[in-house]
Amino acid sequence: MKNHRFRMASEQEPPVPVRVVHLVTTLNVGGLERVVLDLVRRRRQDAFDARVVCLDASGLVADAVGSIGVPVETIGTSGSVPRRILRLARRLRQLKPDVVHTHNPQAHVHGALAARLAGVPAVVHTKHGRGILEGHTPAAVTRLATAWTSRFVAVSEDAARVAMEVERVPAGKVLVIHNGIDVDRYAAAGARSASTKGRATTVGRLDPIKDQSTMLRAVRLVINELPEFQLDIVGDGPSRAELVAECEALGLRDRVCFHGYQADVARYLAAADVFVMSSASEGVPLALLEAMATGLPAVATDVGGMREVIVAGETGMLVPARSPGELARAIVAIASDPALRDRMGSAARRRVVDQFNLRTVVSRYEDLYLECLGRSLPPARRDG
Repeated sequence: MKNHRFRMASEQEPPVPVRVVHLVTTLNVGGLERVVLDLVRRRRQDAFDARVVCLDASGLVADAVGSIGVPVETIGTSGSVPRRILRLARRLRQLKPDVVHTHNPQAHVHGALAARLAGVPAVVHTKHGRGILEGHTPAAVTRLATAWTSRFVAVSEDAARVAMEVERVPAGKVLVIHNGIDVDRYAAAGARSASTKGRATTVGRLDPIKDQSTMLRAVRLVINELPEFQLDIVGDGPSRAELVAECEALGLRDRVCFHGYQADVARYLAAADVFVMSSASEGVPLALLEAMATGLPAVATDVGGMREVIVAGETGMLVPARSPGELARAIVAIASDPALRDRMGSAARRRVVDQFNLRTVVSRYEDLYLECLGRSLPPARRDG
């Protein structure tokens, strides 16, 4: 289907911006939501209009999106899936986007089908981890959504394999674009303490998939080697009460502090010797990139896209999932060796600056939108 947006009306008139609608389930606090916020905030504003549509309630990140002048709306949770798809299609006919960019499985099925009904020229889908659509959605519906999607973006090589091998997405449609961060916001911390007491920080949603329970059991073992070791847990979520109770049962009340959700995690990263993630499944977590950008070595489970970020033995250490003993040994090795911490931390910072820069990520997505539409843009300065 042809669409003539972004053509030059005359030599004097500027081009019409490409309209992009990001479709998400919600804008609660999480890595996916941060990616969407970064894409709309750092877009080339002279060339791309942006809007976010939620399938469910908008969530906490909606205020941050709205504060930069990007509209956020929800289609509402009432009605069956077919009715919601039709309601979304009606809204898309009104908005007339050039691209619908869906994020994760539920939004993809709704968005791809609604975009087809509304005559939207292009659908781009981002797969933010290893998750696949579960429940009673007919296979024929997911096949249609795949067929009506222009390109699939995976945030890691691991997620790309899941898309092709499990979800049967044609390889020619799949592209890997790693997540990125604004590296300028995370300047390397100064010289860290030479203390060998040990302090670790973890940042993330408190959720079974993040498996902070394994981390707590690892801390119990770390304290046998480093009696004054401390762990800061930054984040909130459905597992908080259970984790606090487990912390008490393990006798860690004086060694583990739950800080809840924090909009600015810089001071917690600056105080740490090592960053820890014990997830059972991951894509390319932004929290890990932020920690490495501040010069923190990382200890993380070898799942999903972790090994695409951490170079084992150079920028941190990788251990098997659900293995508190292995996790504890890696934490002790780094936390008790200031020279190793400094060497790994410096390498971690260089890797993020070189490989995971947000400006490059946003440019690649915008180039992809234009590729799907068969367009090109005149050169112009990107907004900072």
